[in-house]
Amino acid sequence: MKKFYFLFFLGVFSLGFSQSVQLYNPNTSVVYPNEQFFCVGEKFNFKVDAVSSSTGDYGMTNVSSSDFGLTAGSIPINFPSSGADKFSEAFPIGFNFSFYGKTYSKVVMGSNGRLVFTNDPELDNLKNNTVYVDRTFSGVTGYNTFSALPSTDYNKIFRTNPTQELNLAQIFFGYTDLVPKSSNGSVNYLYKNVNLNGVKGLMVSFQNQIRTNGTGGISSNGYNSYVLLLEDGRVVIYVSGKTEITYNAILGMQNDDATKFKVPTHSNTAYNYNNGPWKSEGIATLFTPNQNLTPKFKWYQNGTLLPENSDTLLNFTPNDNDVLKVEVTYEDPITGTQIGSAVSDQVLFKRIPKPVISSNSAGGCVSGVTMTVSNDPDLNFEWFRVGNNTVLGTGSSYYATQTGNYFVRASRKILPVCSEDSAPFSVNLNSTIPAFNPNNTPLYFCETAGVVPKDINLFDYYPTDPIKYTLKFFHVGNEVLDPANFYMLPNTSITVTVDVKDPVSGCELNHDFVIRYDALPTSFNIVSQKYCFAQTSLDLANYHNVVAGLFHPYFDYLYSTDGINYSTNSLVNPQLNPKVWFKILPKNALPGSCFTVSSIVFSEYPKVIANTPTTQLSPQCASTTQTFDLASLISEINPDPNVTVTFHNTFQNAIDGIGAVAYNFRSGLGDTTLYIRVADNLTGCVSPDHPDITLLVYKKPTKLVNALNGAYCQGTSNINITQNAILLVNAPSPITVSLEYYSTNGTLLTGTQITNYDIAVFGLNPYVKLVYNTTCSDIIPMSISFLPKPVAIKSQILICSEVNYSLQNFKNEVINNSSNYTFTDLSGAPLPANFNLSTLPVVVNFLMKDNATGCISDPQTVTFIQGVNSVLLTQQTDFTDCDKDFDGRMEFDLDSKKLIFTTDTSAKFEYFKDVNLTQTIVGKYTNETAFAQTIFVRITIAGFCPSTAKINLKVNTPKKSSTLIDKYFICYGETLTINAGSENDIFDWSDGKGSLQTATFTKPGTYSVTLQKGIKGCPYTHNFTISNENQPKIKVINQTNNSIEVIAEGGVKPYLYYFNGVPQSSNVLQNPTASSYKIQVESATGCLGEPKTVYFIKINNAFTPNGDGKNEVWKIDSLEKMEKVSIVIVDRNGTKVFESKNPSKSEWDGKHNGRALPTSTYWYVISWYDSVTQKTEQRQGWILMKNRN
Repeated sequence: MKKFYFLFFLGVFSLGFSQSVQLYNPNTSVVYPNEQFFCVGEKFNFKVDAVSSSTGDYGMTNVSSSDFGLTAGSIPINFPSSGADKFSEAFPIGFNFSFYGKTYSKVVMGSNGRLVFTNDPELDNLKNNTVYVDRTFSGVTGYNTFSALPSTDYNKIFRTNPTQELNLAQIFFGYTDLVPKSSNGSVNYLYKNVNLNGVKGLMVSFQNQIRTNGTGGISSNGYNSYVLLLEDGRVVIYVSGKTEITYNAILGMQNDDATKFKVPTHSNTAYNYNNGPWKSEGIATLFTPNQNLTPKFKWYQNGTLLPENSDTLLNFTPNDNDVLKVEVTYEDPITGTQIGSAVSDQVLFKRIPKPVISSNSAGGCVSGVTMTVSNDPDLNFEWFRVGNNTVLGTGSSYYATQTGNYFVRASRKILPVCSEDSAPFSVNLNSTIPAFNPNNTPLYFCETAGVVPKDINLFDYYPTDPIKYTLKFFHVGNEVLDPANFYMLPNTSITVTVDVKDPVSGCELNHDFVIRYDALPTSFNIVSQKYCFAQTSLDLANYHNVVAGLFHPYFDYLYSTDGINYSTNSLVNPQLNPKVWFKILPKNALPGSCFTVSSIVFSEYPKVIANTPTTQLSPQCASTTQTFDLASLISEINPDPNVTVTFHNTFQNAIDGIGAVAYNFRSGLGDTTLYIRVADNLTGCVSPDHPDITLLVYKKPTKLVNALNGAYCQGTSNINITQNAILLVNAPSPITVSLEYYSTNGTLLTGTQITNYDIAVFGLNPYVKLVYNTTCSDIIPMSISFLPKPVAIKSQILICSEVNYSLQNFKNEVINNSSNYTFTDLSGAPLPANFNLSTLPVVVNFLMKDNATGCISDPQTVTFIQGVNSVLLTQQTDFTDCDKDFDGRMEFDLDSKKLIFTTDTSAKFEYFKDVNLTQTIVGKYTNETAFAQTIFVRITIAGFCPSTAKINLKVNTPKKSSTLIDKYFICYGETLTINAGSENDIFDWSDGKGSLQTATFTKPGTYSVTLQKGIKGCPYTHNFTISNENQPKIKVINQTNNSIEVIAEGGVKPYLYYFNGVPQSSNVLQNPTASSYKIQVESATGCLGEPKTVYFIKINNAFTPNGDGKNEVWKIDSLEKMEKVSIVIVDRNGTKVFESKNPSKSEWDGKHNGRALPTSTYWYVISWYDSVTQKTEQRQGWILMKNRN
């Protein structure tokens, strides 16, 4: 029978014409099933869900694009093939979109400017450009033919058979012959989902549509288009910036068989949107589906037309096997013409039959009788004793243990309930032993206090009386030794056999009964969980372990977004429903079973940012070392150190996170587009944005020279910089090389600017550009240098006490490296060997020649004049500093005291150890006499004779702590307090440990404290380490099927080993029972080391997949905690019967390829990697599998 469900779809009825109708109860909004049980005299009310429907046509209105927020999309539409005239991969609409009477969920873009829709599976294959082509009919002479809408020509998309059609509903937005993105990187195809005033929408954009005539002609102007699809069936098309009218293009839409179409009318009658020439008008067109079909109703009872003709039929009284049918047709209200075929729904009425009871009683020692009725899944059955309203049992059978008259009541499962009772049925019992379970003790237990075992008293089902009869209970063929405390695991069903014998009367009872025990996890309210930004769908089935823990696979679940109404639908939108409730029930719950309810509150992670990089990686010429540094873009894409940025060859790979290229990326020749993926390492969330970058690689010839140099004497003004390309580059045919000359600032030079290059205008560093093509070139820099004329560095020589001045000293004063120059007077004669300075001033006129370059100076003049001593601000000063190592010696920066003596920054300072100024020292000087020393200074200021002064050096020392040492020791979990001593009163501990005399530490490491006595005292820093070398450290953990061995080192032996807090002296734990152990080692001195947690892998060697519900699968506890798991099981012939590399799928049910294997011994080899022990483990052994055979 059809399932019952509420009529939720009435509010979201599709605007398309194609529809179905259903009958429902107008009082409850519950849909009627195909078959309806009824009781005598019952009446029913019906209503049909037919409403006014679309004709499948559209109205058109001019609207402003700003009213609909038309902007570019954010997700690239992927065209996997290169070249023109192709289709994209199918991309999701995001909702069910009704278009010309049909509903679609995916769409494909054509590279020539259209969207196509079909429910044919071939939609996903349109991207294959070897099969399909986005064929145009724009009427270009010699290239294609012409077709206007409506036309099935636009369904002819097969490449090899141009006449073959595939029905496609289509939207055209400037559709014509267009240049693809693979030929021009500025072309962009994008989409995004939007919400317009509460209505879901899909925005599709095609940016920079560039027309080509198919024979090489390219338009100089591009245009942009936007298409908005809305869930209520509306469509908005907006073409912006189309200014050329030299070609044909289409703006409009048509249905899938080209029987209906819509094209707006251009405001200029000279233009035609239906494959004619036109300019965009700056407006958008809104296409609205019309809602003007009227439904007509006919009601039939067993094929006979009833008088009712509305959508409602009230007080219908059925007979058994009556068929009520409603038939709905849709008519155009203007013409009265029926549109489409009639649709209908019907209900078959069946009267609830009077149940008939049968039994298995055969006389003799009867202690219980099983009564049964014919089962109907759409009816409920309840059992009663005549004269008693207490329900004895439910279902199609009941085991009676008392003599009396019984009857069964059959009732309808849906409201309102009506029922039929059976005739009374007599049960007579004549056994000398009791009946089974005479007190109707429940066989089903359901508890909500946690998943724990339970003890069952089997004597509650059959009392013991050893004087009158023998009583035994059996489970899986073995006698139950303690029936009063029968142990049951949670969430299991166990078959128990009761065997009773009366040796006197010969009566006996052998009866199987099933006890089921369900134990549910306790309820809790609100567990916080996160989901990724903009994620609109979560599968709550992935959170079973959160609400039910380790045993979550043992339960069934219902889900709710309001805590009241529950369903099996596990998909939820966390944006709309941040809090959800889980109703946890036993697997395949029985009537009256218990349940618990827990809730989760979801919150959203911030959006992972994926910016489009602003830096364009420079195009590169092809070479063996050509690479692009993709990592250099990461700081622009997302600088967060907790994200991983990867680059991918396709948009889909970026979405899926596969096929990432190396950051040091080497691409092929031509354009390469890479798509960016940004993943948050902490949350696992991925940015919804996947921007792309385009890289260019081209070939280039080999340069013969890398630089051009030229040197000229100062004064030369014009130079010919013309070069011969043959001498600069090796350019094999057919490459042609043209030379361009540029000035220092990049100005292109021409004509005489090249042959008579003026350095005063264009600078000293022109360059030659070797142009191979528009995208590949080389630059060879030119360096024009001028050899300077010698120039005297002084115009005066200051004389303090000299009366003679040698020629050599004169040369040294007027120019550096004087030996490289020749000096003469203005006539070219040599200068005198000495100058007489008895009478000042003395003027010397001379020339200098650079012996290396041959350049001669202009006439130079130097005058000897009488000088005076420099005037100082003071004759001495004190220089005091703090000692760092208590030895009374410090490095003093003597130059830091210059301004104390003179404000003339050009003054020359010379430092000496002695008063006679013979022992020179440097400006960075460490005193040689501890604690105090005097330094002598000679100060020379330009234009003056030297003066002398003194600097008195003084060294102060800090107060040293008597308590601090260089090394301390700490154990795991300890807190160490360090006292810096009372000698100082100002403290600054490293790592933010404060400013007190003492500081506490909990971790090993390198630290420091700076100490100072008083605010004017000298500070010093004491460095110290805190070591964990006394702690025992776990180095290796070895496991077998029966033991865990720990190997440690460090600290003082012997050790004490703790397994889950229990100490022992042995480093081997025998026969572990827990699934995991926290292990810690303590040294002989009581020093604890850092703990580690390991999972104990125990492998059972027997199981019985015989269908009895016990030990049905072979599995390995805790293996799901491991990594790199491999399980291989073979039979005695070495044939592989089971293999898994998934730690969550390690159970073997004893089957191979779905076929149960025979009882036998099998052999396993298992390996895994334990991230805690950092080891790869391997075990092998045998399994005894005992099947039914």
